[in-house]
Amino acid sequence: MTRPTPPAPPTDLPEGYCLTELGPLPAEWRVVRLGEVFDEVVERVKDSNVLNAANLPVLSLTKNEGLILQSERFEKRIATDDVSDYKVVRKGYIVYNPYVIWEGAIHILDKYEAGIVSPVYPVLRSKEDVADPYFLDAWLRTPPAIAAYNRFAAGAVNRRRAIRKRDFWQIAIPLPPLPEQRAIAHVLRTVQRAKEATEGVIAALRELKKSLMRYLFTYGPVPVAQADQVPMQETEIGPLPAHWRVVTFETSITRQRFRVGKLQQRDYKPTGRYPIIDQGQQFIAGYTDRKDLIYQGPLPVMIFGDHTRIWKFVDFPFVCGADGTKILLPNTEIFDPVCLFYAYQRIEIPSRGYNRHYSLLRDKFIPLPPLSEQQEIARILQAVDRKIEAEERRKQALEALFKTLLHDLMTARRRLPGEFIARFAEETCHE
Repeated sequence: MTRPTPPAPPTDLPEGYCLTELGPLPAEWRVVRLGEVFDEVVERVKDSNVLNAANLPVLSLTKNEGLILQSERFEKRIATDDVSDYKVVRKGYIVYNPYVIWEGAIHILDKYEAGIVSPVYPVLRSKEDVADPYFLDAWLRTPPAIAAYNRFAAGAVNRRRAIRKRDFWQIAIPLPPLPEQRAIAHVLRTVQRAKEATEGVIAALRELKKSLMRYLFTYGPVPVAQADQVPMQETEIGPLPAHWRVVTFETSITRQRFRVGKLQQRDYKPTGRYPIIDQGQQFIAGYTDRKDLIYQGPLPVMIFGDHTRIWKFVDFPFVCGADGTKILLPNTEIFDPVCLFYAYQRIEIPSRGYNRHYSLLRDKFIPLPPLSEQQEIARILQAVDRKIEAEERRKQALEALFKTLLHDLMTARRRLPGEFIARFAEETCHE
């Protein structure tokens, strides 16, 4: 039997590059194993030299947010009262969950000086004279790293496919000289901090919107200093300006349509002539070219997810994609559609009655301000929404930039300027 001829190595390598098991890399880069750049640290609370180690914050490891307070993740501490076997982790150490590492559950501790984590989490310290911990932290969640975890993960149950330590130590990693590692880590952390700052702005804007909605649908579009001068009345939905009315939910719409989705998931395309609107979290769930399914009624409409309790305001041609989605036509004789949309968002729908949320809406009441006040309320809230959308776009751009830089810098497809890297060589010398 003739064996296939292995492919010939590429002959068009860039100048100064050589072929490695990880592909073309600069000649001054090395390929090493994780066991060469890490030491495992097993410092348990009962043996720790940290004063009052048992009182250190209990941390949970998440795939997206890294190491966070356990009380933030679960709204309470779930660790046992006896944390003597918990491991101490210090700032700059890396922790991973061997059971879900293939999801990206491996992160550096950066938010706190120290904390304690579950005994099942390995705690790693980088060898300072070899590797920068923040460079390693970034590489450990790259697609090649995730692919390596999946290759080594063992176990029949998907959620319990643990990776063994000896396999983890054998994973190959590209390792630039230490100054270049630090330069790469600096660039990536700068973009990451910008994204986190943008997330903070978005969170603050969302809180502002909640406060504004609460105020505007209580006192109307009047300055805060004049709120105590507004004559008020008690209604079924709480205090409202005396000149406002209260109407039933069904009075606020002219009719409703219950749509059973005719599209299968395979029909959702990334591009197409018509956007697909369903009751999922994404505003536009996908696209299709099927003109026969396009919504033919008047616009704008409100989309309500009878399973998800999600509201959407749609003022352009669309295809309704999922079952359980209701299309509501606003009563434009008495309501500004945009203001009505914001009023709907304030309705509290109990979590009970799964798949019957719409029936619960029928018993609700809606405030009815004069049309001019509705339009002013809508204008104010739309301005905040536009700001949120702009920040969301900025966040998406930063996420895309981070992914591009992560890939290009870790594979040496893009190199940082020598003079920039030299700054980190000088810093290294003075440490």
